[in-house]
Amino acid sequence: MIDIKVEVSGLDIKAFRLEKPIEELVKKTADFAEKTMKEKAPKRTGRLRGSIRKKAGRLEAEIGPSAPYAIYIEYGTRPHIIRPVRARALRFEVEGEVVFTRLIRHPGTKPQRFIRETAEELQNQISRFASEVFRLT
Repeated sequence: MIDIKVEVSGLDIKAFRLEKPIEELVKKTADFAEKTMKEKAPKRTGRLRGSIRKKAGRLEAEIGPSAPYAIYIEYGTRPHIIRPVRARALRFEVEGEVVFTRLIRHPGTKPQRFIRETAEELQNQISRFASEVFRLT
């Protein structure tokens, strides 16, 4: 999840007419983050990409996937054992053959850092967005 917040202390943004440019900066930044995260998300089924949402307010936005397994994609998993929960055996297909087994030794998965990569790209672009927005005022 990426949070974008603009906090202003000691400055009356309405008096200096900064409210609209700051709102535009948050919107521009959130749109970029959403688009980038969807591009970087793994494409296997499209469900993870489809779960990426943007919640934007006037001075803050939150962008991230709602799929419960997104954390395992982002950080990867350690090797682990998979056992059946509601049956006596696991059933799956390997090269067209049905296989039954009581456990699987899963080798784990490598991290696919699509959220972190989005945050890094956003960090590189935010000053450009700020200059564009404040130049327009």
